[in-house]
Amino acid sequence: MNINLKLSNYMGKMSRICRLMSIAFALIFVNCTNAEEAAAAPSGSGDSEPEVPVLPETVKILAIGNSFSADAVEQELYGLFEAVGQKVVIGNMYIGGCPLETHAANAASDAAAYSYRKIVDGVMTKTSSVKLSTALADEDWTFVSVQEGRGFHGFYDTTYEGTTHSMEPDLTNLLNYVRSKCPDARLVYHAPWAAKEGYTGVKFSYYGYDQAKMYEMICGATKEVVAAHPEIGLVMNSMDAIQNVRTSYFGDNVTRDGWHLNYTIGRYTAGCLWFEKIMGRSVVGNAYRPSAISETDALVCQTAAHEACEHPYVVTDLSYFEKPAGEDGDEPHTVLAKWYFSRERTVADGGCETWTGQDELGVYRYDNEPGERGYFEANEEGAGRLSYVQVDKTEWPEDAAGLSTLDVSNGGQPVMSGPMAGDYWQFATTGGHEFAEGTRLRIVYTYNPGNYGAKYWRIEYKDGDVFKPVPSFELKTETLPLSGETVTYNQAFDASQRVIEFTVVLDNPTSEFVVRQICCSAYQVNDKWLGHPNIKCVSRIAGDPNNENKPLPQMDLLL
Repeated sequence: MNINLKLSNYMGKMSRICRLMSIAFALIFVNCTNAEEAAAAPSGSGDSEPEVPVLPETVKILAIGNSFSADAVEQELYGLFEAVGQKVVIGNMYIGGCPLETHAANAASDAAAYSYRKIVDGVMTKTSSVKLSTALADEDWTFVSVQEGRGFHGFYDTTYEGTTHSMEPDLTNLLNYVRSKCPDARLVYHAPWAAKEGYTGVKFSYYGYDQAKMYEMICGATKEVVAAHPEIGLVMNSMDAIQNVRTSYFGDNVTRDGWHLNYTIGRYTAGCLWFEKIMGRSVVGNAYRPSAISETDALVCQTAAHEACEHPYVVTDLSYFEKPAGEDGDEPHTVLAKWYFSRERTVADGGCETWTGQDELGVYRYDNEPGERGYFEANEEGAGRLSYVQVDKTEWPEDAAGLSTLDVSNGGQPVMSGPMAGDYWQFATTGGHEFAEGTRLRIVYTYNPGNYGAKYWRIEYKDGDVFKPVPSFELKTETLPLSGETVTYNQAFDASQRVIEFTVVLDNPTSEFVVRQICCSAYQVNDKWLGHPNIKCVSRIAGDPNNENKPLPQMDLLL
């Protein structure tokens, strides 16, 4: 372990380093104090943490959750248990974005509403349309966890900047239901993490788009949960583990889309926390690590989780870890296609010509015919094509108010005006790739809808021969008030720019990596609807090479 020790805080850092080295190299397992319950108790109460119960031969863990529980238990947790010879069965009752309110209602109605993901002997099976009662009766569960969803895990009974939310009475009702079905299971509360700085999803707005504030509110809400529910025997304070790892050389790069954990550092750190909490012994030194994570990276993640167990509700600084030479902190990957936008490059590299048919910026191309309107070839690295494809708009009058236009901005970015339902932006690699089942692919780009842009879009990716909605984005169906349209979407934009970033795992062999952002309605971000192509309704693939918070489009193969 390489350690950069600063003289000004020598004594404090040396104490921590010595402890970690003794753990890492001697593999001395220490008991996790689970101190968060004591920290949540009233000051001077004298309450002590109950002893960790003796574990059965096979530990059985059931999460009642959503994509956050999937991040925590579905990928890395089994390997950590297997590495120490502990038999384990892991279940996850999954509904994307599901809040306590819906879980409690499903329990009350015995709704067959869940995807039941179950890992036995390292193999996951998925069963659709499963009832909570069925899953709870499926095994003699050792631990059953619950959690809040839809971004409200920082609100127990709280109002903040105009947003009000309460977990009650749904949390109480759900816990009572679980206890009635599994009286011998230990109840667990899972407290997920704060969003990435710069994330623009509406759920982050509940916290003023402030990561530090969101973390503070999650800690506060979790303490309130523990105080109100002494029947909860264990708290999975994932928010602490993730905030800890962000202080290391990984920085704020542990999510795949700003909200959900990425498939390497993020998920491994969360898995380490769950392992240590359940086993009651340190995860530091556990031999399991996924192949994409180096030994040093694994030690950072394990330490972040261990410190979260030892010191809940505070952030532990891990900046003393030095990044190994030659590593950039990102997941190992191969760039498949990358675009670079600037006034000079867009003209010189031919993007202006292929987009508008002109060799200068600011010239419009008017055309209401269906099909591909224009395209940008990847001009920075790899091979790819960024294009805009539209529906037939020839019925609309050929004047400025009714024409679909293409333009190139002063920053060299592709702009389209007048999107209608069925239009789509498309990113596609063109390198002759054949991707196998299980391949992990990632894309990031910045999107700007402008002040009058279309509000509702659906982002999909090609898997085999079909396009699927991106799993990490919540899919919603809504009837719009002005147009009367019923739309199914996973992105509802406002007038601000938004970074779109996600990773997908292919279920089928697939030729090329293809992503579409499909317009669902001409309904605008300012909640107006004209019902025809509007030249003021702008749609732009943005990105600024001089601003890391506005990344340029890039498509990657994760190794």
